[in-house]
Amino acid sequence: MAVMDFRDGGHVFSRGDKRREFSYRDDDGFDVEEARYAADPGGDGLSVRIARLTHYLGALVSVALMVGLMVWGWQLVMRDVSGIPVIKAVAGEARTTPDDPGGELTGHTGFAVNTVSGGAEADLVDQVGIAPSATPLDDSDVAMGQLGATAREPAEADLPVAFDSEAVIALQDSEAAAAAARADAEAEAAALLAEQQRQQALAGSAEAEEQIAAANMTDAPAAEGPVNEVVTDETGAPAQADAIREALTQAQAAGPSSLAVSTRPAPRPRTRSVAAAAPAAAAPVQAAEADAPARRPEAALAESQAEAQAPAPSRSAQVSSGAPLVQIGAFDSDALAAGEFGRMSGKYGNLFAGKGQVIQKHEVNGRTFWRLRVAGFESRAEAQDFCAQLKAAGTDCIPATAQ
Repeated sequence: MAVMDFRDGGHVFSRGDKRREFSYRDDDGFDVEEARYAADPGGDGLSVRIARLTHYLGALVSVALMVGLMVWGWQLVMRDVSGIPVIKAVAGEARTTPDDPGGELTGHTGFAVNTVSGGAEADLVDQVGIAPSATPLDDSDVAMGQLGATAREPAEADLPVAFDSEAVIALQDSEAAAAAARADAEAEAAALLAEQQRQQALAGSAEAEEQIAAANMTDAPAAEGPVNEVVTDETGAPAQADAIREALTQAQAAGPSSLAVSTRPAPRPRTRSVAAAAPAAAAPVQAAEADAPARRPEAALAESQAEAQAPAPSRSAQVSSGAPLVQIGAFDSDALAAGEFGRMSGKYGNLFAGKGQVIQKHEVNGRTFWRLRVAGFESRAEAQDFCAQLKAAGTDCIPATAQ
């Protein structure tokens, strides 16, 4: 018959792995002494003792820290509530005089008069001296009101601005390049003309020397022909004024189309002799003077035609108050303004057609300048369009109104 123990759950599977405890004392041959030594092996080892000591020390340190924190907190609280702290002065003198300060003694020290001035009685002295007199005043030691204004040289900033030099007109890059090109062309033309004149003078001097070598030198005066009477005077010098006057008279009577170039008259032998005797440096000049009467009528005629064809100088147009204008610059003189208008009208001929110049004098801060303005507009819109075209061409301008 099976017996079940219901104290462990009532069934077989609910029981754990349990063993029944048996009392070994009931066994045969049980020795009590052997059992005692088996339960107590004989004491702790060294590592166990060190670990135990470390635990004890850590506990003591922790307790000491806690006690120190408690004491420090208590003192802090008691210090804040105990009242105002008292600051005590340092014992002893704050400043002391050194025994040997060093340095040098100043003048007038150690005299008896200083001791008397200090309120003490001076002892007898071996030597008595008179104090020096006070420093007297000189002529410059006067009151400030009596000094007056002192003369001084004016500074560079105080000097008035002078406009004695030639005015410099600012040009654009294109205008400056064109002006430089014109100057170079004129310089080349002048150099070429000078070279041609030099060659002509050399050729004339060579021809004169050949004629002198081929001429018969006599003391008799040369025959006075009608041409020589016109070209030279009684001394043999070229009569340039008479030759020019006669050439102009003939040109006006005959007309430009019938003017013929006259051949150079043969000079007198004595004139050639004088030219040969002159220094070599004067030969080109005399040859050029000999050629001058022959070229003088042509030059005079061309000059008269150029003067006839040259336009008359432009004058300032008369405008009414409120008329629209366009200002294109301000200059130091009216001549510069008129010249600039001529240059602008020549450069922009179609744009300046029918327009007139207005030159107005103006003074600002003691300086006088002339404003150059363009007139001839029907409305302000037309003046603004004119200024816009000038700006597009590279010239600055400002629309204005006549005052």
